Amino acid sequence: MSQKTATVQYWHLARRKKMSSPIDWFCQIIRIAGVNFPGAASLVQLQTEIDSVEVKSRLQKLEDPISFIHEKVPEISKVIYGELKSNDSVNLQFPDDFYLKYSQALAGLEKKRFIKLKGVAGSRIPHGLKIVDPSYIMYMCFLAEDTKKIQKIMDMVEQCKYGESLNGDNLKIKFDLPVNVIRAVFEIYAEKGLGVVSKTIGKCIYSCVA
Repeated sequence: MSQKTATVQYWHLARRKKMSSPIDWFCQIIRIAGVNFPGAASLVQLQTEIDSVEVKSRLQKLEDPISFIHEKVPEISKVIYGELKSNDSVNLQFPDDFYLKYSQALAGLEKKRFIKLKGVAGSRIPHGLKIVDPSYIMYMCFLAEDTKKIQKIMDMVEQCKYGESLNGDNLKIKFDLPVNVIRAVFEIYAEKGLGVVSKTIGKCIYSCVA
């Protein structure tokens, strides 16, 4: 049996399990993301070192590796998510005082490859940032979104059968979530070999292939 086949079968079995608490969806999607995304990798490492009860405790106390990048990371992540939600875009702009106030936290997030700052020649103040890690979007949702909505999106992806598709634009309306949040969920499952995400500009379609 190939490694990919074994992985797919494992996640098919995982689909049958129910998540019992609001924090469970986050732990589950981090396991699915695995080492494919920088944000997830540090949390997966945490999960391999301590038991699940302790992981949940640390997440609830914001003592996880992402929150520990800088003391202002949880705060700035809520601000970034607010803009993502308002604009439904991963390319965001903020006033100059935002970059000055959170300069160290932003530098830490960029170093860990969660975001990409857009610099201006001759200026220490960026003119924007891009969120480049889907697992970081999940972290922001953990902090600032209705977690039941994310869990329902995950349930729909996990229940999607071979040959079936999910339309992110339709789910955006149904759950009142930014399409880029839904795309982040799709991309995490796709990187695990369970589906593919459309690359057509303006489209957000997930097709199950396993």
